[in-house]
Amino acid sequence: MEIRMDIMVFGQLKDITGCAVVSIEKVSDTTLLLKKMYARYPLLKDKKFLIAVNQKIISEQTEIGELATIALLPPFSGG
Repeated sequence: MEIRMDIMVFGQLKDITGCAVVSIEKVSDTTLLLKKMYARYPLLKDKKFLIAVNQKIISEQTEIGELATIALLPPFSGG
């Protein structure tokens, strides 16, 4: 049985995936996560977005634990 994980998707990224939660085969780190997401949704390659693992925005390859919460977030504009 294949283990799956859910990725929450927000903003314009949700328009690309067509849903707010994407289910993919479990991966061990964010590099593999991006590889799978880009394969399934090639238009994501042209978008800038942030990855949050357990509600923390990450900026480098990060290990994804068994019960991790993952989200893809559009860039934030500040003021």
